[in-house]
Amino acid sequence: MERITILQFTDPICVWCWGNEPVMRALDFLYGSKVRIEYIMGGLIEDISSLYDIKGDKDNAIHHANTIMKRNWRIAAERHGMPVTESDKELFSARYPSSFPQNIAFEAAKRLDSTLSKRFLRLLREATFVHARRTSQIDILIDLATQAGYNAAAFLDEYTTGNAHADFMQDRMLCRRQGITGFPSYLIKNDDTEIIIGGYQNLNTFHTIIKRLSAGHIRPRRIGPSTANLIDFVKRYGSVYPVEVEIVFALDRHQSEMLIKQLIASHKLAAESVGSTYRLTLPPHRPTHQGKEPSRKGKEQMLHKA
Repeated sequence: MERITILQFTDPICVWCWGNEPVMRALDFLYGSKVRIEYIMGGLIEDISSLYDIKGDKDNAIHHANTIMKRNWRIAAERHGMPVTESDKELFSARYPSSFPQNIAFEAAKRLDSTLSKRFLRLLREATFVHARRTSQIDILIDLATQAGYNAAAFLDEYTTGNAHADFMQDRMLCRRQGITGFPSYLIKNDDTEIIIGGYQNLNTFHTIIKRLSAGHIRPRRIGPSTANLIDFVKRYGSVYPVEVEIVFALDRHQSEMLIKQLIASHKLAAESVGSTYRLTLPPHRPTHQGKEPSRKGKEQMLHKA
């Protein structure tokens, strides 16, 4: 079967890569196995103290770099719609000055299970941008790996003594060979042709390139914005943000909010406030008796029988 491959050149703490998460999810949801998405780690920040031209000692440079970076995150979020933390907690410190640990952690996860590694990357991004966790710390990386479904000891072993670091170096070399100078960048290819595009992209750009590379043979599923389809989308990914609903179902903000509010009011979706937006999940399972909540009389009868 003909298939298109999309490589995203990325870093787990790249705010514009976080902003393109809704598009990556939409591609996965709409194309399924016809489009394969892979991630190439580029290593955005080797040493935060040298990222900006800040005078003073290293501690001062790191503090101001964190401040600048958080400001840039918030500006980016206003455009792409994915949430970023309002916390002033600093991601980088003198002990943790680099994003390389997050890159290497992804490579370790990928070696253990390439499918789970995509869930791990999502959790890694979310922990960074939404929960303000210092995701370069090994204890936090292990926690996220176990959330993704990995065995903690196996992950730690792969991260510390396996080939994850070498894989990361290979990814960085691939970035250089392809002339990648910023994240996200994308290489979209079939068996014969490769197309490279740089920067934050919308879904229609990918639709157009996929159509061109497949001569129109690979098309997205036609999925309308029904309540059933939205519930299926949330069920598939565990948790989603409103902008992800907008993009996958081609809705404007008002339309998506109307649909979401309807499902929240009917208790088919749960919403948790996250900064200026919210996270959608399936509601907790409520125990039922033969598919229905027992009536008061029924409960009394069950207690009497007990």
